Amino acid sequence: MEHYAAVELLLPDSGEVVLATLRERLALDVGRSRRADRVLLDSFDGRLRAAGLRAEAPVRGATLTLYEAGAPARREKVARAPRYLVPELPRGPLRERLAGVLEERALLPAVRVRGTVRPLAVLNDDAKTVVRLELEDAEAVLERGRRVPLASRLSVEPVLGYDAELERTLRVLRGLGFAPAERPLFDEAVLAAGGLPEGISTKPKIELARGTRTDRAAALVLVRLLEIAETNLPGTIDDLDTEFLHDLRVSIRRARSVLRELKDVHDPEQRARLRDELKWAQNLTGPVRDLDVELLEWEELVGLLAPERQPELEPLRELLAQRRARELTKLRRGLRSERFRKVLAAWRELAEGPPADDQPNAARPIEEVAAERIRKVYRRMVRDGSRIDDGSPAEDLHELRKRGKELRYLLELFGSPFPKSVVKPLVSTLKDLQEVLGRFQDRAVQIDLLHEVRDELRDEPATLMALGSLLDALVADQHAARAEFAATFDHFKGHAVPKP
Repeated sequence: MEHYAAVELLLPDSGEVVLATLRERLALDVGRSRRADRVLLDSFDGRLRAAGLRAEAPVRGATLTLYEAGAPARREKVARAPRYLVPELPRGPLRERLAGVLEERALLPAVRVRGTVRPLAVLNDDAKTVVRLELEDAEAVLERGRRVPLASRLSVEPVLGYDAELERTLRVLRGLGFAPAERPLFDEAVLAAGGLPEGISTKPKIELARGTRTDRAAALVLVRLLEIAETNLPGTIDDLDTEFLHDLRVSIRRARSVLRELKDVHDPEQRARLRDELKWAQNLTGPVRDLDVELLEWEELVGLLAPERQPELEPLRELLAQRRARELTKLRRGLRSERFRKVLAAWRELAEGPPADDQPNAARPIEEVAAERIRKVYRRMVRDGSRIDDGSPAEDLHELRKRGKELRYLLELFGSPFPKSVVKPLVSTLKDLQEVLGRFQDRAVQIDLLHEVRDELRDEPATLMALGSLLDALVADQHAARAEFAATFDHFKGHAVPKP
């Protein structure tokens, strides 16, 4: 059976004329008009829209509603808030549906829409509803009370099991001059407010043509990374969700990687100064991110213990949350500082400045310089990884992980001039290797952090005992990750690398 999604149609005439015409052609149950004043929501990167979902909350009230084609609306009473995180929502169908879509991202207000809505129902001979319709006249309410009228529309919602009736209704509507809306209400309203309906991407996708000068390629990448950093800065300071800080931090780390790997492209002194300042900025973001990872993985962590012992770790969770609040205060201070502002300015100055023609690699084609660096980093990884055995110190695996990040950034940022048949498999196996090394290193960070907070839990004997068991489980999992390393590394080291 074909699955139908909701359809939005533009009205060929005024609402009252349309309603009278519809009554002549369809058996309708006409509901009472109501005022609708609500906020449409989505994540910063548009995850709901991409998944075919719509979320809204009334301006006055405390109900969050999730719409999905072919499913009944999911509603939950919620406390009014500037944003909604999945773990903070009441348990139930709405939370369950959002969890796999939003993950760590928050539902944020996208635009306020106010108007008049009239529900209609198309009935069959048994007076059963076979198609749901909704007439709406609306406007987007913007800052300072400014209003932008939106196209009046008729929404057509299918009812499960009545596909033939839906087809007939759509034929009638098309015959009456109803035309598909070029954009759904959400898109039109967000555009009216100056936003992007699809959300804001934090992916640094840049297509570099073969023959592009290396300094030009570096400039394009660095500017894009700076845009990502600046875009995520307000959400990081406002602590809307943890992905803002993550994306800010990754953009800084990628910029550092560009400057490290593309040598002899920029003025040496300017490059060295910016690298030092970017390192400071990355260190600034580290403590909160480490605590974010700990708290985001809390369910996984406590799951390492027997269910009856998991509540004993609640004081630990509260302690980590308190520590994060303190570290967030320091982070906000740093991100608002003059020094951080100057870091961003220096970043832009180097990226957009005049070419350093006296530098040996500046004018060379990017595919030559990138291929040299990719091969060098890859060979070093193969050399160093081949030396790792059961007796190697943990630092060796950590260093290999850092090299892996450098290789991955080179491939993701400067891999477009090379055949996808070479780049894509290498990135895929590198991700597998990075996952094992990342798990090993994440456990090391978690173990160090938990050892660090033990003294603060000395008045909680049950928690201390549970913490000891948790540390044992983390150590065991770290050993398991290490045991997986050899097989994953063997798969990685057999791949071809790009050639100029």
